[in-house]
Amino acid sequence: MKSLSLVIPAYGAGDLLGRILAHVPELSAVATRCGFELVETIVVDDGSQPPIEDVASDSVPPVRLLRNAENRGKGYSVRRGALEAKGDWVLMSDVDESVPLLEFAVLAPLADRAIVCGSRRCGKDARPFHRRALSALFNALTGTGLKDTQCGFKLFNMVLMRPIFESQRTERFAFDVELIRKAPSVVEVPVPWRGGRRSSLKVWRDAPRMLWDLIRIRCS
Repeated sequence: MKSLSLVIPAYGAGDLLGRILAHVPELSAVATRCGFELVETIVVDDGSQPPIEDVASDSVPPVRLLRNAENRGKGYSVRRGALEAKGDWVLMSDVDESVPLLEFAVLAPLADRAIVCGSRRCGKDARPFHRRALSALFNALTGTGLKDTQCGFKLFNMVLMRPIFESQRTERFAFDVELIRKAPSVVEVPVPWRGGRRSSLKVWRDAPRMLWDLIRIRCS
């Protein structure tokens, strides 16, 4: 059995955490059918104020809560969770579970790749038009050839990705692009996306920083 860790970055979303954790046993069952053992769930609280309340430590598989001393960004939080994970594979999921955890079954057959990216644009994309248009523009500028670099549902093969996570410099939302550009092998697969839940990404606030990070990534 391949060992799997679930990493959930969270910022100011303690009310959503219980919902996704309630679906972890279902993920565990699906993972087992796919030849994986879910060994832990890691929640990374990215400096939430007030802090996310402690999660049950006696769950099976266990849940670990890591706290960033201050808000560092989604990229930093995913990097920290991945590097502290015990599993040889890491499944990253946004805390709002816009992509159902059960979609791991779609990613698992491609686990020999360094990164398996869930893709909203390869399937039915229910995001508002302006978000889809900005996403398409951003992805065209990444130079990765992928249709959706920013989907918050990815599987990382840590045997291949550990040194890349260790060298990761991008701490906020464009971190996916850095990882994808450095990874030795990447594939994307269509996943459903359930809209209508909160996102910590605010387009007009975060887009300029993402573009700046993208320029730095492409020039490095």
